[in-house]
Amino acid sequence: MPFETEIEIKKSKFINLVFHAEDEETLEKILGEVRKKHYKATHVCWAYVLNSDPKRQKASDDGEPSGTAGKPILEVINHRELRDVLVVVIRYFGGVKLGTGGLIRAYIGGASDVLKQSQIIKKQFSDQVKIHISYASYGSLTSSLLEKEIIPVDEDFGENVTLSFQIPVADTQEFLDWIKDQTSGSSEVTQEEQTYVDIQLNH
Repeated sequence: MPFETEIEIKKSKFINLVFHAEDEETLEKILGEVRKKHYKATHVCWAYVLNSDPKRQKASDDGEPSGTAGKPILEVINHRELRDVLVVVIRYFGGVKLGTGGLIRAYIGGASDVLKQSQIIKKQFSDQVKIHISYASYGSLTSSLLEKEIIPVDEDFGENVTLSFQIPVADTQEFLDWIKDQTSGSSEVTQEEQTYVDIQLNH
């Protein structure tokens, strides 16, 4: 489900939507559904940025004066450094013209409003690290981890204790050195395939 907000400016209603999408096929499907639902809307303006290298991005004014809708929405997305996101701002004209400056402010405002209210997820490239320790080391290491606000994603209690972590790649070596120090070198470490981890960001 998309995040949705609504604002009214000089009798025009702006419905603001944000979607997660990772490819053009998904984007086109979403836009088709939005246009179908809001077929009576005066304008359905949008912009998207995909997480590619180089990044793929596109915007549409959908009948508004050139540069007054799609580009401002796109600038809001890029200013927040977001990827794999589609923002749609739907306008139902209220009878009062806003002028070029007014339109730009309205579409920036609509895009900013919905992104402010939405849940932003950061894709963080992380090492999958497993620390194997004795039961004797478990209590003290757990206390030290809590102090550093590092929480294992899984704990397995077998012959020994195995703690699983997802550590940002740039921080892995520092973390491993710290673990070695905390366990006086008695821990064993295994690393699995690196992967992207979803991290929820606070607004």
